Amino acid sequence: MEYITVEEARNRSGLRLVLTRGFPGPWSEAAKAIFTLRNVDYVPVQQLAGDPNVELVEWTRHRNAPIALFENEPPRVRWLELLDLAERLGSGPSLMPEDRTERMFMVGLINEIAGERGMAWNARLLMFHAGIMAQGDEAAKNPMYAEYRYDPEAVEPARLEVESFLDYLASHIKAQRAEGSRFLVGHRLTAADVYWAYFSNMLKTLPPEKCPAPKALRDMWGVLAKSISGYDPVLIEHRDDIFARHLVLPLDF
Repeated sequence: MEYITVEEARNRSGLRLVLTRGFPGPWSEAAKAIFTLRNVDYVPVQQLAGDPNVELVEWTRHRNAPIALFENEPPRVRWLELLDLAERLGSGPSLMPEDRTERMFMVGLINEIAGERGMAWNARLLMFHAGIMAQGDEAAKNPMYAEYRYDPEAVEPARLEVESFLDYLASHIKAQRAEGSRFLVGHRLTAADVYWAYFSNMLKTLPPEKCPAPKALRDMWGVLAKSISGYDPVLIEHRDDIFARHLVLPLDF
């Protein structure tokens, strides 16, 4: 993917989407897919993983990706803010259900995947803990440990939360299949399918030919499956089906 710098982006109009360069972070990958599926053109702006990203912070007051900046509107960083923007600017089939009950369920489901204290947040705590076990205090010097509030006391609750959510999602997928649906919400593609497709990489990463992620990232993500008691293969079956029918491979980051 071709990126522009923060300096270049500040002088552009339209939608500028800040993404982690060379790193298929699930928040960034899902954001890219949401805008692409809604036929919204954007300019990728580079953010560097683990870097202070001083210019980005000066511009947006945020260090991490993704960040959506449209014209002179305030930066958008939360997953729902990005989805709402894509819905407003985009065209074609909506990624949000028309039915209010289904829409409320979809928002809650994505938040369980991608929101604060959701599956990915808890998975990250398990990965941090694995780093501590392997490297001791040296790993804890990484500022991300403090930024994401790593606490040894939170590790076991995090593991239980991940397992509970994965069990729930697997049961839900099977219930949807019994109703004749190949989607997480209703009977058509929604943002919930998109978010699970990319965040499931933390559970089982797509093969290298489909996701050329660095080995270090694959090793880090591999911690999650090793930290829990197991998971139902239907979770990955659903991911692979959504990619095959609706999303673009290989990932380009």
